[in-house]
Amino acid sequence: MPRVTSPTARLEGALARSGRAFGTPALALLHRKEGPLVVALLSLIFTPGRATVATEQMHVEVEDLLAEARAAGHEVPDEPARALCARWVAGRWLVRTLDGDGAEQYHVSSYAAEALAFVDRTQGGRALVSESRIRTLLVALEGLARDARPDRDSQRAALREQIARSRDEIAVAEAELARLEAGGPVAEVPRDRLVEQFDNVSALVRELPADFARVAESIAELQRSIVTRLRQDERATGEVLGDYLDASDSLMRRTAEGRAFSGAMALLRDPHLLAQVDERVRAVLAHPFADDLPPERRDAVQALYSQLLTAVDAVLDAQARASRTITQQLKVHNPLRDRELDIALREATAAMADWFPGSGRTARVEPLRWFERARLGRFRTQLHDLRPDTPPEALDAADGFGDDDVAGALDGLLGMGGPRYAEQTAHAARVLRERGEATADEVFALAPPELRRPVELLGYLELASPGALEDVLGDGDVPASRLGRVTAVRADGSTRDLVVPRVPVEVPGDASGDAPGDDEEGER
Repeated sequence: MPRVTSPTARLEGALARSGRAFGTPALALLHRKEGPLVVALLSLIFTPGRATVATEQMHVEVEDLLAEARAAGHEVPDEPARALCARWVAGRWLVRTLDGDGAEQYHVSSYAAEALAFVDRTQGGRALVSESRIRTLLVALEGLARDARPDRDSQRAALREQIARSRDEIAVAEAELARLEAGGPVAEVPRDRLVEQFDNVSALVRELPADFARVAESIAELQRSIVTRLRQDERATGEVLGDYLDASDSLMRRTAEGRAFSGAMALLRDPHLLAQVDERVRAVLAHPFADDLPPERRDAVQALYSQLLTAVDAVLDAQARASRTITQQLKVHNPLRDRELDIALREATAAMADWFPGSGRTARVEPLRWFERARLGRFRTQLHDLRPDTPPEALDAADGFGDDDVAGALDGLLGMGGPRYAEQTAHAARVLRERGEATADEVFALAPPELRRPVELLGYLELASPGALEDVLGDGDVPASRLGRVTAVRADGSTRDLVVPRVPVEVPGDASGDAPGDDEEGER
């Protein structure tokens, strides 16, 4: 006889489940006042092909996006990006980890990924009921029912049905192949059906980041719980060594998420399958119907291959990191010392909580004298030699290489260098004294060949009047009347015609008032 539950008990149970759901970080993020801003920032920074972002880069991008939001009139928190990211880490929307080189990086947590996926689903534009979604459901249900049948006869009947259906599908495929080989037309699938199937694939792809992130976070949480229990274990190290080494080895099998991931890895280890994924994604996006899809939906599916590899690597890295942490804790495990350290930290925390409210800047702190004295060992007894290193000996002159050859080689190297600002300024000062005013192209054209290299144009343009270049190039559309053509001479004697803005040239007061002459240039 079924048990009858009172309406009050049913309501209490429903309220408890609802309260637990709203207590998760995913719904807490969506429920907060700043939730739309956080979701928008995370969706712009963590794109489908970008699972992690370096810490400093993350802070810079958040600052830039917040500045854009303020400029657009939106209300944003008046906090630095570093403080905001720290708050998001505390809210379990961001996760801070270390990469292989030990540099800090951020990635979205599984809860934030769920919130992003939920917001994306509510944007509309996807059919809630479609043929492909029903087909996906029926295929999954068929596999579940086949695996759930406990008796031999049911299993045999299901397998016979599957074999018969496979034969029918093979017969249909062979008939279609024969028709195409005979020259028959290709049957085109309606565009609406392709879009609907694409939406179903996009929905499945959208759920991947949160699923893989949940596996990595469950491994990290399990590692913390194992280490905590290890520190609280008062048994000798030899007694607990076997238990915790076994826990480290079977880390993936100790959580539901880890066991599910281990099953998925049986498929993801097949390189042929992953190659097919990439090939089929390219085939889908090459179809004309995909040209009209929103860019974000195309990018999400296009990044499926890289998302799979990145997500698998993240889970395996979390597993390896957890195993290393547990092993390291076992190496230094000392129950007595760990218990003393825990007691000392708790007492220090309690003492600081009592001392801070009534203390001032000059207050003295009574040290905890029962702490164990630090054992520093020996310092280095030999310091680095502070004397400068002996410079290398001078190079010997090469045989058959005279002074003229050295001068020629030096001139060739100098000819490949940057602008000669001093000579350019002196030349421009002479032109301005003779003509009163001149533009950069005119000064360049009147210069000797050694001051008409292509790179010298940069030096002449730096002598332009303040604001002249911005006036000419301001809107990006420069009229032909404000452009001049010059012929530049390279160091090897070849020439090249260039077009430069016609901007007036000014020379600093000391150079224009007392420009050096040819003799002075020669002396320099």
